[in-house]
Amino acid sequence: MLEGGIQTVLPLGKCVGLMGPERKILNLLGFFCPIPINETRIALSELSDGDVIEVVCDDRETLRDIPLLCKRLNVSLISIEEDSGEFTFIIKNSAFLGDI
Repeated sequence: MLEGGIQTVLPLGKCVGLMGPERKILNLLGFFCPIPINETRIALSELSDGDVIEVVCDDRETLRDIPLLCKRLNVSLISIEEDSGEFTFIIKNSAFLGDI
C-alpha cells in the first residue's frame, strides 16, 4: 500500500489503493473475462464524478472490452498502456453511474 493511502479489500481479494486524493488502482492481474469487466464496473460505480481509476489487467480481451464498457457507461478512457503483457487503463469517471 502506498504511504498515506487507503486500501479497500474487494470480494476477489485484490485491492483498490488510493494514489492521492482522487486516483485509485484496481489490480486485476491473473483474472480473465468476465471478472475484469465486472470489477471495473463495480469500481466505477463507487467513484465520485471526476475521480480517476487505474485498472491493471493481463487479459488481452480487456483491450476490446474496457473501451466498450467506458463508452457504454459514458466515462472517459484517458489512456491505454501495455508493458510486458500487462495492460493499464486510466479511466476518469465523468458521468453519474447510479446503480449499474
